[in-house]
Amino acid sequence: MIRLVLATLVVLTTGLPSGARAAAVDWRDQSIYFVMTDRFKNGDPGNDLDSVAGRPGWWEGGDLQGIIDELGYIKSLGMTAIWITPVTEQTPGGYHGYWTLDFYKVDPHLGDLAKLKELVTKAHGMGLKIVLDVVINHTGYGHPWLDDPAHAGWFHDDCAINFASQRSIEDCRLAGLPDLNTETPAVQQYLTDWALWLIGETNVDGFRLDTARHVPKAFLSQWIAAIKRPHPDFWIVGEVFSSDYAYQASYLDAGLDAVTDFQTYDSIRMGLGTKSDLSRLTWPPALASNLMPGHDDATRATFIDNHDVARFIGSAEADDETKARLEQAIAYLYTMPGVPILYYGTEVALRGGSDPDNRRLMPWDDSNTDVRSFTTTMTRLRREDAVFQRGTYAEVLSNADELVYSRVLGDTLAIVAFNGSDTDTKDVPAEQVSIPSDKVVQLALLTPGAELRRGTAGGLTFHLPPRGIVVVTTASSLAFPTTGVAPLLEGAAFVFAGILLGALIPISGVLRMRFTRRS
Repeated sequence: MIRLVLATLVVLTTGLPSGARAAAVDWRDQSIYFVMTDRFKNGDPGNDLDSVAGRPGWWEGGDLQGIIDELGYIKSLGMTAIWITPVTEQTPGGYHGYWTLDFYKVDPHLGDLAKLKELVTKAHGMGLKIVLDVVINHTGYGHPWLDDPAHAGWFHDDCAINFASQRSIEDCRLAGLPDLNTETPAVQQYLTDWALWLIGETNVDGFRLDTARHVPKAFLSQWIAAIKRPHPDFWIVGEVFSSDYAYQASYLDAGLDAVTDFQTYDSIRMGLGTKSDLSRLTWPPALASNLMPGHDDATRATFIDNHDVARFIGSAEADDETKARLEQAIAYLYTMPGVPILYYGTEVALRGGSDPDNRRLMPWDDSNTDVRSFTTTMTRLRREDAVFQRGTYAEVLSNADELVYSRVLGDTLAIVAFNGSDTDTKDVPAEQVSIPSDKVVQLALLTPGAELRRGTAGGLTFHLPPRGIVVVTTASSLAFPTTGVAPLLEGAAFVFAGILLGALIPISGVLRMRFTRRS
């Protein structure tokens, strides 16, 4: 089991005036925490209504007050933004928020509009942004508009989706949900007016657009443009449920600021699953570069798991080996290009299989606090050092059991190394990378038993225990920060302190950016 031994990080605590929405930001600088509101925390039992705790596929009692109550917890994880599931009033059983009944009402299970405004205001007061999930593709089952003459023509005819046909994807019913006819001017105007009203009323910072690939691009572009005219800094990330970057790029061209990165999700699942192959983790940056030309890393919202796929842990209770793989996934998420999103509960190894098992109640106990501490270390590392936010990525070495990659920003270099073996200690070479004599090496993260070894020419080798991780960054002067250094948490940490002190000695050699793949 991987536990934090050393972290030289400082928490940044900048805030915004109460209720204010941030100006234009680079969302690569953000760490987003994704909350399914009904499953997070029951802050107000008075709005439970027909909720039944422990009943999958139904309301279980979580609400907006619960998120408000735990803003401090979310902040303490190192998060800077919160994505919450849709709040619109739902047709029966729409605990998740994707079965809209009334666009202009907050579902009473969650609270009301005043409570939503309170959440945004208090989050902003703590320096947290709010991204609100919205649905413009469909309504809930049995929506009254279906039989209302005043809304004739507002829905496409019922048909089964053929995912080989884009027209079918846009016009037919996803899971049988009534599909809004967004080619109709009245529907277009309604959905646009509603979006602008929602932003004006709540002051949220962005939308996560559900089922974006099911919305015709012509209307999608029109809808986004209508939002951006009065709110040019408003962020809109679309769920494009596909691992094909070329397909996803067309939705960025239509105006989305970012898309959900299912290619990275797939790579994490295959690279760090029970039958892992670390080389798969090198695929997303290379594929994105080739298939999404003209779109930078800020356009990819990366994640380990979410509410539509089985959790990384799976349905069984996580053993130490599984939690070690999860920590590697978390380290990967926060040191790779993209806009990282963490699903609620992942930081405490919450288990879950397919929907709805992947939407269990958030545990508010002391289980898996080691994983939570590791998560906090990684979010702080990303926020503390811009090289992990906007640095150029390059592969150094990869095979089934070894992975080394770098991030470079200006004169700052970061190197990340993984051992993918569950049983074997490995010496993972990074001889292609050496450190100039005017730089010092800072061990930002070191797992028990790990060592950083230096060759005579300045090249690096990482001595890594099973599932070990090392993150190394460089500084441009010999001054080493003495504040914010986490206490040494393991008995063996005194050995690692010696390694750190040794690493502070300038390493001779020249900086060589010659990266090769080793199979």
